[in-house]
Amino acid sequence: MPEAGGRLLSVIVPCHNVARWLGRCLDEIFASLPEDGEVIAVDDGSTDSTANILFEAALADSRVRVIRQDNRGVSAARNAALDVAHGKYVFFVDPDDGVEPDFFASMVSAMEEENADYCLCAYRERTDLSDSFRDVRLKSAYDCRTNEEIVSKYLPRIFGYSFADVRRWYRGEPLFARREFATVWRAAFRREIIERHRIRFDESIELNEDAMFNAEYLLRSNRMVSIGQPLYRVTAREGGLVRSVTRDRARYAANKLRLLERRKAIDAISGGALAPVYAASNVFTAMELLKLRRTRELKIFLADEAVKSSLKGFPISPRRPIVALVFGILRICSNFL
Repeated sequence: MPEAGGRLLSVIVPCHNVARWLGRCLDEIFASLPEDGEVIAVDDGSTDSTANILFEAALADSRVRVIRQDNRGVSAARNAALDVAHGKYVFFVDPDDGVEPDFFASMVSAMEEENADYCLCAYRERTDLSDSFRDVRLKSAYDCRTNEEIVSKYLPRIFGYSFADVRRWYRGEPLFARREFATVWRAAFRREIIERHRIRFDESIELNEDAMFNAEYLLRSNRMVSIGQPLYRVTAREGGLVRSVTRDRARYAANKLRLLERRKAIDAISGGALAPVYAASNVFTAMELLKLRRTRELKIFLADEAVKSSLKGFPISPRRPIVALVFGILRICSNFL
């Protein structure tokens, strides 16, 4: 049931120049949205007809609220919506994606039945060059009944790579085998937890901001459930944010430095429990910066105490001679910092 004076759920839709897909996305949201739900759509400085589509939707349905702001990025748009949300539960839907008709009902039902703080579902994905979707199943069924179980069983799958992940990789297991795609759009959150701890997206991070939001939220959660059925549909766009950032070396390297600081801040909330979870990620990031020839960022990164600690314990293997060689170069470089 909704909280007193509130809504059952809030659906947050950040929008920037998405007129091509927005109408279809809103139609699917409305087909799944309960009467006591609300849609908070944020026009993040669009220059196409996105604003017109949103205001027409608001005129047609009183459950729609529109916020307009200068272009500040997806995290700022989501944060602006969180500031005015009234739902007991919070969902995030990207405007070029889609949801199944029972998406919200199934997620809320799972949360209500188990008194859960967080629910995760499988999803379907395709590229914008394909007409067909493929199902992306959960790596495991997540039924975590305590915060300790969430931290030990799920957070390692989204927060980074550990030395144990690297050793399994050396033995032949794909490095990504145990990882879950740590987005917010296939999850349901309790707004009370978000507001009690003032959890927001880090607007300085362009990549992996979803994983950081999830991790901070889950550190405050005590019960997690999952749904194996794919209830959300995502389309990876060729001109999307991820591709634009990864193609810009300076931008990508700067994001890596900010991500390190964010991981350390979240690890501090955990009391140091997450440091081993992302130790190998620190080394892999240093390798990336070396490969990209981002000397300035690499020096800053290698001088960090958390990174130095990761370099000391990182395992090497003759099965990955190139990794061992690059790691040796990094160790030499770090000795001069």
